[in-house]
Amino acid sequence: MNARMGGDVSGAKKQSVLRQVYTLSPRDQALHSTHRLVVFTDGILAIAATLLVLDLKVGDDVVGNALSQQVRSQGASLASIFLGFLWIAGTWVLSHRQIRQLRGVDHYMSLYILASTLTVTLIPFATKLLAAGYGKADFWVGVEAVSTVILISTLLSVLSARYAHRHGLQIAPPPARPKGQHRPVSLIIWYVIVALSVLAVVIAPLAPWPALGIIFLTRVSALMPLGSDRRGQPGDIS
Repeated sequence: MNARMGGDVSGAKKQSVLRQVYTLSPRDQALHSTHRLVVFTDGILAIAATLLVLDLKVGDDVVGNALSQQVRSQGASLASIFLGFLWIAGTWVLSHRQIRQLRGVDHYMSLYILASTLTVTLIPFATKLLAAGYGKADFWVGVEAVSTVILISTLLSVLSARYAHRHGLQIAPPPARPKGQHRPVSLIIWYVIVALSVLAVVIAPLAPWPALGIIFLTRVSALMPLGSDRRGQPGDIS
C-alpha cells in the first residue's frame, strides 16, 4: 500500500512538473491578438506570389521575331503563374475571412494557421512542375502536386474552423442546429469543396486536365463573396 501511495505521489509530481512547463490543454491557454499572425501570413503569401515569376526570362537576342518567340516558348509558364496566383489569392481570401471572425488565437489555432501557410510555400514548386510537364506524358505529375497541395490546405482550413468553433475562439459562433434541421448550405458547400479536392487528387494520374479544371473551380469559388462577407456579420468594422 505504501508503495502504491509512493507511486501515486511520484506520478502526481511528474504531472505537476509537466503542467508547470507546458500548457497542453486548450482550455488553459491564453488568447492572443491575431495581428502578428496576419502580418506573418501576409508576408509568406507575398513572397510565394513573387516566387512564381522568377523563372520568366527575356533574352538579349531580339533579331527578327525573337521576342515573340520567347513569349510563345514561355506560354506554359505564364499560364502556370496565372493559376498559381489564383490559388494563392484564394488562400489569402480564405485565411483573412477566417481570421477576421476570431476574437483571438491560442497556441493550437496559431499552429493550424501556420501549417496552412506552409502549404502556400509549396505552390510555386507545384506550378513549376505543372509548366515543365505541359505537353508531356508526365503532365499529371504537376497536376497531382498542385491537387495535393490544395487538398492539404483545404483540410487544414476545415480542421482549424472546427477547432475555433469547438473552443470558443469565434467572435460570434453560429447557433446550435436543432435536432432534425437540415445542415446549412454553407456547410454543405464546404463538404463539396473537400470532396472535389479529394477527387482531383485521385483522378489526376488518369485524367489530369479534368483534375486541373476541378482545382481551378474550387479556387475560383474561394474568391466569391460569401455570406460571411455581408455587412453586419462578425468581423465587420463598419
